[in-house]
Amino acid sequence: MNPQLQARADGAVSCSDGWAVRFVAPDLLEYSHGQAACLINVGYAASERECRIYASESSSDLFPQLREHLQSAVRHLKGQYIVV
Repeated sequence: MNPQLQARADGAVSCSDGWAVRFVAPDLLEYSHGQAACLINVGYAASERECRIYASESSSDLFPQLREHLQSAVRHLKGQYIVV
């Protein structure tokens, strides 16, 4: 069964697999999976008119699918985002 992603009214994205992504500040995302969570930096590249989500800074053994989950979630966030 494929996991279902859902954009929530508060701007967050949640997945039926138990993970979620939400903005805690304009330049900071919170990724949570179960009881664990981490913060992820977001930067704006004015020359490319997109926001960059710096997933490599938050990679760890605790979140082995962080990059893949963020890449799925960006399609549901408002604005232009790219995971780097």
